[in-house]
Amino acid sequence: MRTDDEHVADRLRWLDDEPAGPPRIDLPGAIREARRRRRNRRVAAAGAVALGVLAVAALPAALGGHGRAAPAPAARPGPSMPPGPSKPSPEPRPTGPWQGVCEAELLPVPGDPHGAVTGGDPDGRWLVGRRAPQGRDRVDFGLLIWEGDRVREVELPGSAQKLTDVNRAGLAVGSSLAAGDLWQAWAVRDGEVIRLPGGPSEGATAVDDAGRIVGYRSVGHVWEPGFKHLPVVWDSYRSQPVDLPLPGPQWEGTAVGIDEDGTILAVMSEGNPGEASRAVVWRPGAARPEVLPLPRVPGGKASRFVPLSVAGGWVTGTAERDTTVVPRSGITRYPVRIDLRTGRVEVLTGVLYDGTGNGRGWLAGSVSGGVPGLVTDTKAVKLPMPDGWRGGRRGGVKSLSDDGRVLGGKLERDDQDVRPVRWTCR
Repeated sequence: MRTDDEHVADRLRWLDDEPAGPPRIDLPGAIREARRRRRNRRVAAAGAVALGVLAVAALPAALGGHGRAAPAPAARPGPSMPPGPSKPSPEPRPTGPWQGVCEAELLPVPGDPHGAVTGGDPDGRWLVGRRAPQGRDRVDFGLLIWEGDRVREVELPGSAQKLTDVNRAGLAVGSSLAAGDLWQAWAVRDGEVIRLPGGPSEGATAVDDAGRIVGYRSVGHVWEPGFKHLPVVWDSYRSQPVDLPLPGPQWEGTAVGIDEDGTILAVMSEGNPGEASRAVVWRPGAARPEVLPLPRVPGGKASRFVPLSVAGGWVTGTAERDTTVVPRSGITRYPVRIDLRTGRVEVLTGVLYDGTGNGRGWLAGSVSGGVPGLVTDTKAVKLPMPDGWRGGRRGGVKSLSDDGRVLGGKLERDDQDVRPVRWTCR
């Protein structure tokens, strides 16, 4: 099953996404890696796929169940941040029509400047990311939370640490790899690191403004037959996770997003990880999930669809078509958005690898040439480089505000020189 990189397979490499194509679960490679690390006993097995994803509504509320959901915590102000550098916070964003004129700046990182943005909130106020890997095996990541130009450092136990989402109140969620080949799900609130309740192996991928969290739980170990992920939801960081109902007994996958109306999005496959990935949604009040049809793209019907996000009633992602002959255009992967209110499917202009979407149905990630870019409903835009940047244009985007004016991501010269970047557009 192909998935988002990180919405997402984390192979414990510094470069957390692959501009050459959307991440996918490489189960045989994961098994080999897990066995090797188990023999070495340096760190916990690193082959498990940590699927990057977004957050979701509580099951009783989202599915219209009869049980009473645990109340979500009251809204809280964002975490108080330590004093930032002397550089002032960005000026308020313009409110006029979006023109697609963007500026780039490197985000502050205490000490070693290397790092990458791995998520952000719908307003662009908060960004989350991680430092360059540390340790003998380079699998330990210090985590970062930015509010404007102020940055907080966060440490999660284990290795392969990653924050994947943050809500408007500054509540961030993520995962890390613990001993025994098990993933653990975490929340970070006001600088406090909180282990999410649940079973022995789970990952958190997203959080909404009500504090509901979605992700997955693992069944079995990565080297064992029958290993798989199943989508789950936490009503809050205090609540036990609840399994989401599956489209069928053989389906597996992970929740990758939650809209503010409670709609949950997952990337799933039927039968085994090698099957084509599909988008599955749980609409508010519905008792059963809905498997979205594969989109039609130039040349025929897509063979797989990798959903990246759900926001504002839009499911955004990339559609691929298997073909033995490369089309004259050279394009086999297309940015697609689906309007859940009408069912209309639109193939957008340009090419997109990995990334995320927003409440306008736009997508951002790596575009043609592996450079960071944005795909709107009318055009594809390559994002600029910061002043003084001497590296290439290779990079990607992991956070896109609903108004399209703040994006967070990374630029990279090579595996050793990766920098977190914020783009501000007008």
